[in-house]
Amino acid sequence: MRIGVFINFCLIVTVLSLSLLILLSSQALGTLDEITEAEHQKNRSLQLANELFRSSEDLTKMARSYVITGDPVYEQSFLEILDIRNGKRQRPQENHPVTYWNVSKPSLPSTLGNAISLLDLMRREGFSERELDLLRQSQKNSDNLVNLEKQAFAAIKGLYDDGYGNFTISRMPDRNFAIELLFGERYTAEKTRIMAPISQFMLELDHRTQTTLTNLQSKFHQQILLILGLLCTALLAVAVAAVYMRRNILRPLDYLSRQASSIAKGSYSTRCDIATHNEIAKLGSDFNTMAEAIEHEITKLKRVEESLRERLKEINCFYAIRRGMESGSLEEVCRTVFVQLIAAMQFPHITSIRIELDGKQFVSDRYDRSHTHIRRKQVMVYGEAYGWIDVFYSEDQPFLLPEEQNLIDVVGDDLGKWLEHKQAEARILVEQELRVRDAAIREFAAHVEQMREEDRKYIAREIHDELGQLLAALHLEISLLNGVEDSRSGKMETIRRNMAELVDEAGQSVRNVAEHLRPASLGLGIISAIKKLTDEFRKHSGISCVLRLMEESIDLDEDQTVAIFRIVQESLTNVARHAEASQVEIALSQNADDLIVEVRDNGKGFDSADVAQKKSFGLLGMRERAAVLRADIDITSIPQQGTVVSVRLPIKRNGGIS
Repeated sequence: MRIGVFINFCLIVTVLSLSLLILLSSQALGTLDEITEAEHQKNRSLQLANELFRSSEDLTKMARSYVITGDPVYEQSFLEILDIRNGKRQRPQENHPVTYWNVSKPSLPSTLGNAISLLDLMRREGFSERELDLLRQSQKNSDNLVNLEKQAFAAIKGLYDDGYGNFTISRMPDRNFAIELLFGERYTAEKTRIMAPISQFMLELDHRTQTTLTNLQSKFHQQILLILGLLCTALLAVAVAAVYMRRNILRPLDYLSRQASSIAKGSYSTRCDIATHNEIAKLGSDFNTMAEAIEHEITKLKRVEESLRERLKEINCFYAIRRGMESGSLEEVCRTVFVQLIAAMQFPHITSIRIELDGKQFVSDRYDRSHTHIRRKQVMVYGEAYGWIDVFYSEDQPFLLPEEQNLIDVVGDDLGKWLEHKQAEARILVEQELRVRDAAIREFAAHVEQMREEDRKYIAREIHDELGQLLAALHLEISLLNGVEDSRSGKMETIRRNMAELVDEAGQSVRNVAEHLRPASLGLGIISAIKKLTDEFRKHSGISCVLRLMEESIDLDEDQTVAIFRIVQESLTNVARHAEASQVEIALSQNADDLIVEVRDNGKGFDSADVAQKKSFGLLGMRERAAVLRADIDITSIPQQGTVVSVRLPIKRNGGIS
C-alpha cells in the first residue's frame, strides 16, 4: 500500500473516530445533564407540595392564636401568609426558603422575589394534569379551611354571614363560637382532607420521575459502553498502523537516513536500493538522482538560509517563554506558550495549540478541532506523565520541521521543570505546616503524660494512705483476738491465723501496686529511683543487672526524672519479656554538654526493619518521651548480639539541665 493512501486512510479513520467519540461524549454529557435536571425538578416539585402543606399549617396556627388571644398581629400574619400563597405578596427568592411563620418580621429587600401564586409555580414546573388536579384539590380543601378561619375572625369582631358569603351582620362578638369553629370536628376533618391529595400526588410524582430517571440512566450506560467499544477499536487500529509503519516506512527511512549520512560525509558514490512498493522506493530513486545533481549545493544554501531564519524565531520563543515562567501563574504561562510558540512555527496562521495538565485543559485562540496534523509532547513531572502539549495544523501543509519539533520538546521539558519547581515550593509550605502541627502534638503528648503521672501519684497515695491504713487497722483488730478465750479456741486460732495471712498479703499487694504506679524513690532523685528499679528487676527476673553511676549528683526536674525513669523501666521490661538475656548493664554518665543514659543487654536482639513494620508501642513510647525532653534516643539491635538503648539529654555547662 502506498504511504499516501495509508496516511489518508489513517487520517479518515482518526477523524471519523474522534468525531464519533466527541458525538457520543456530548450525548452522554447531555444525558447526564438531563438526569440532574430531572432530580432538581423532582426536588422542586416536592418543595412546592410541602409548601402547600406548611402554608395550611401556618394559617391554622395564626387563626387559632388570633381567636384565643385576640391579638391583631396574628390576623395580620394570617393575611400575609394567604397573600404570599395566592400571589398577592412578594415571595422570598429561590435561594431563601419560604418560612410563612416569620413573614410578619421585616425582611431584607434583596431576599424578596416576584409575587406569584403557588398554583402558578406548580404549572411552571410542568406537572401532569393528574398531578395538578391533585394539588388543586388539596389547595381547594385548604381554601375551605381559610373560609372557616375567616368566619372565626369575623365572629371575634362581632360580624356574621349575611347568607351571601359576606360578613356584614353585626352582633355581639362570640369567642366561644370562633374557638368551636377552629377546634371542632369539622375543622379537623377539613385538615385531614388536605393530606389525602398530597399523599396521592407524592405517589404519582415519584412514579413519573423514577421512570424518567430509569430511562435516562439506561441510556447513559449504553452511551458509555459505545464509547468504550470505540476506544478499544481505535487502540487496535493504532497497533495495526504502528506495525505497518515500522515495516514499510520506518525501516526504509532508517536505511535512507544511513545512506544520507554517507553522502553528507562526502561519499557521493553512495546509492540506495529500496525494495518497498510505496513512496519510499521513489524517494530512494530521487535520492540517487540528487546525489548526482550539481544543484545540491545551491539547494543546501537555501535550506541553510531558511533554517537560520526559523532558528532565530525559535530562540526568541524559547527565551520569551523562559521569562514568562519566572513570575507567572499556570494560566499566564500557558498563554505565553501559545503566543510565542505559534509565532515560532513555519505556518503560524494555521497553527493552534492545546495544553492539558493534571486534568485542566488550555487552548489557544484559534483552536480548531478539525486539524489535519498533530504533534504531541508529553510533559513529565518527577519522571511521571503529568499532561501534554498538542500542536495542530488546520490545513494540509508540511508539518513541523525537526527543529520545530525539538523546540516543542524543549518547551515541554521546561514546562515540566517549572511544574516541579512549583510543586517543590508547595511541598515546602506543607512540610512547614506539618512541622508546626508535629510540635503542637508533641506538646499535647507531654501534657497528657504529665497528667497521667499526676493521676498515678494520686492513686498511689490514696491506695497507700487510705487502703493501707484500713488494712493495718484490720490487722490490729485480728491481733486482739489472741486474748479472747473460747471453747472452740483451736478453730478460732486457725481462722485468726488465716485472716492475718490474708491481710498481710493484701497489704503487700497494696504496697506493690502503689510502688508500680508511682515509685516512692522518684522523690529521692533519678539515681535512687534507678537503684531501686534494678533491685526489683534482679529480684523478679533473676537476670544479672550491673549499674554504673557517676559520682557527682544529677539535678533533674520532676518531668525529666519521670521520663528517664520510664525509659529505663520500659527497656528492662523489654529485656525480661523478649530478650532472653543473662545480663543487663545500666550506665549513667555526663560530659560537658549531655547527660547520657545507656541500657545494654546480651540477649537475642531483633531486626529493626521488622519492629518498624509491627509498630512496637513500647519503643514508640520511649521515642515520644525522649522527644518531649528534646533528647536524642538511639535504639540499636543486632540479632543474636543484644540491644543498646542510649538516651542523650542536653545539659548546661554549669551542671544544670537545659
